[in-house]
Amino acid sequence: MLVDIGADGPANPSRDDFWLGEKWQMYPRSPSDLTVATVCTALGLDAASVASMQTEVIGQGVGVLCQLARIKFSYHAGALGPKSVVAKFPSGNEQTRGLARQFKFYEREINFYSRIAKEISLPSPRCLHAAHDVSTDDFVLLMEDLGDRRLGDQLQGCSAQDAFAAIRQIASFHAKWWDNSKLRTIDWVPVAESDISKGGLALCPVAWPSFLQRIGASLPDDFREIGEQLSGQIGDLLDRFRDRPRTFCHGDYRLDNLFFGLRPEHAPITVVDWQIAIQCIGTFDVGYFVSQSLPPALRREIELELLRTYHDRLVELGVTNYSFGDCIEDYRFTLMFCLCYPIIAGGLGDPNNQRGVALVQAMTERCVSAIRDWKAFEFLKS
Repeated sequence: MLVDIGADGPANPSRDDFWLGEKWQMYPRSPSDLTVATVCTALGLDAASVASMQTEVIGQGVGVLCQLARIKFSYHAGALGPKSVVAKFPSGNEQTRGLARQFKFYEREINFYSRIAKEISLPSPRCLHAAHDVSTDDFVLLMEDLGDRRLGDQLQGCSAQDAFAAIRQIASFHAKWWDNSKLRTIDWVPVAESDISKGGLALCPVAWPSFLQRIGASLPDDFREIGEQLSGQIGDLLDRFRDRPRTFCHGDYRLDNLFFGLRPEHAPITVVDWQIAIQCIGTFDVGYFVSQSLPPALRREIELELLRTYHDRLVELGVTNYSFGDCIEDYRFTLMFCLCYPIIAGGLGDPNNQRGVALVQAMTERCVSAIRDWKAFEFLKS
């Protein structure tokens, strides 16, 4: 739905007070709260040059932690400015907001865009404005609109060509940060075995009963027991990451977060959603992507070649003392661990979001097949 906002903003005087000096006095809670004056101030545009502004909710059924809106501008004759930008702000669901605050998801992404996005080799949207209120966890991100790229569709599943491109790109990113001393300077990205990471994944046993109710009919009988074991061993599994090489992981590297370039000036892949970035072994991103974005038949066909491509790229870029056998073993372990994500999404997500429910079912089926193929359940204690 498009909402037209004239140059004078909505007919709600309270919204004129959103901006005070160089800071947000109140943060928008929904697309309807955005005004021409505040958006233009944040972007450094002359509000008088804007004839009208439209906002449109986007990303429904793709992400659950935030709200997204596309802002489209029209200008008076002779004026210049962006045709559109994307705005991101907290979820309208208070339970989701509480979880995001507890695990610092919003703070993590704001820090990424304001502190480090320009320095990394993994393309991300150009950040035009970032603001965060630590006391309330309100935030606003205004970003480059990637609508002229092709957004991956995780529900549909990945093609072989896209899968190899995604694996090569994440390998190049991981190699730069592999056991890099700079990791110690980004303490706002938690390590895998940290209390905050354990707290986040402690949601798995909480979500498990509801997950069984919603998705359990499609779960093989033996995986009911495996899921029960997994839910009770999250902390121990995370501790295993302590002794593995560490790199900067995206944490949510999946097809719905990847935009594929369509023009020569575009990056081959641009990655969004850095809210759950983590310091961990690189196969965290690889296992998550391969097991939950690829249909099982295609995964089985190209999986070993994907892993070889990933490892070869690491070695090519200078990673040492990490054999292909190490990579395979870390990948197997990550497959078991990554079953947490469809359990949490399926058990705590919105049951009325039809695409979200279908995506959780697909993620579960894909992940279960990968765990079975690789006997990854052997990492669980009996």
